[in-house]
Amino acid sequence: MKFLKFTLNIFLPVLLFNSCRDYVEVEPVGNNRILKYTSDYRGLANNYESMTVAGGIYLLANADVEFPTTYQNGVSTIWGNSYTWQDKIYDPSQGDSDWNGLYKAIYYSNVIINGVMSSEKGTDAEKKEIYAEAFVHRAFAYLQLVNTYGPQFDPKSANSEKAVPILLTAELFSSLERSTVGQVYDQIISDLKSALANDIQDTPEFNVLPSKRAVYALLARTYLYMGSYQLSLDNAQKALEMQNGLIDLKTFASGFSYPVLIQNPEVIFSKTLLLTYNGAPLSTELLSSFSADDLRYNYYTAPGTNFYPAHTGRGFGIYTYSYTNGINVGVSVPEMYLIAAECSARLGQAQNAVDYLNILRAKRYKDGTAYQLSAATNSEALNLALTERQKELIGRGFRWFDQKRLNLDPAYQKTYTRVFKGQTYTLAPNSDGYVFPINQNYIDLNPELGK
Repeated sequence: MKFLKFTLNIFLPVLLFNSCRDYVEVEPVGNNRILKYTSDYRGLANNYESMTVAGGIYLLANADVEFPTTYQNGVSTIWGNSYTWQDKIYDPSQGDSDWNGLYKAIYYSNVIINGVMSSEKGTDAEKKEIYAEAFVHRAFAYLQLVNTYGPQFDPKSANSEKAVPILLTAELFSSLERSTVGQVYDQIISDLKSALANDIQDTPEFNVLPSKRAVYALLARTYLYMGSYQLSLDNAQKALEMQNGLIDLKTFASGFSYPVLIQNPEVIFSKTLLLTYNGAPLSTELLSSFSADDLRYNYYTAPGTNFYPAHTGRGFGIYTYSYTNGINVGVSVPEMYLIAAECSARLGQAQNAVDYLNILRAKRYKDGTAYQLSAATNSEALNLALTERQKELIGRGFRWFDQKRLNLDPAYQKTYTRVFKGQTYTLAPNSDGYVFPINQNYIDLNPELGK
């Protein structure tokens, strides 16, 4: 069956702007639109709304979230199904916004990769810059897709389980046969290396644009999920060599002092979850893990009364205090310190792991408090790194991907239970509940998705 059947209404028309012309000149050929000038491709690459999407349905399933009893009757069926790890999330009248948005970004990236180098009225340097950026956007989208709709990558296996389709050409009529987990990860790494090979810029004007430091940071995240800890550490260090600024929360009068996105020194490359997920109630266990001296509680979370529907407890706060930041799941400086710490611990470098954590924690605690950690063993250092990761990356859904990869280690396997509307649901380690189902509507239109 054909990709067109559920995506044509999303991908067409392609709306572009640029400051040089009142409109973009395109030449329609059948069902395709031909972009002509290099500036057209720059306009497409800078389409912020479409290119920065990151999905986010998994946020509702991860252990960071806990629906209070009084909150449960007010949530949608989609939220309830995601929260309880169902094998069906959407009803026949609904589409999957995560899947659609990520594949839309992939389609736009493919349009750029396939066409920008032959575009008109642009320098070779301009074309190459846009070309390199598109590989980064595509890699990020596939990393989100494979971790949402595919089984966890296992470094001890062949990773031959089916995950998601790999689409590399700008064609609306394409087979949606699913590739394996291993093939998708190979494509992600290949794309990121292609960006480096094409001299992606070191320092973009805005942190919403891909860069060399973003490539290193995404490689660090990708290799972490793959269990390739030395490669993950190497790339995290490269990213930190290029950008290592941290926000000192002690300098803020309140959460509303949090900087806007383009002035945020911690953001290496911005990607945001759909705002529909903003305000999901955070778990009591997670909130209680913050000490009274930890400023992140007040700056990373906000009272549940600030959200709709309102709830007791607290929700993710940064968007409330500085809405341009969104729920940012793009790579960041704090994430690189956390990756460096975890990988160092796993590689037998306990003191280095703690040092990385203390660099981060120095900017997160009240003046005059004992923020420094110490570890006598590698295992202790690893536990500290994983705990710090949960607190620093709170409310963004990273916990879901961490749950999946930690399930491979018996020492960290955990069974989760939830009570929703009086019924108890269980998520066992490595169960099918860790793989979000592909929308049945899409399988009905494209049977190869179900194979």
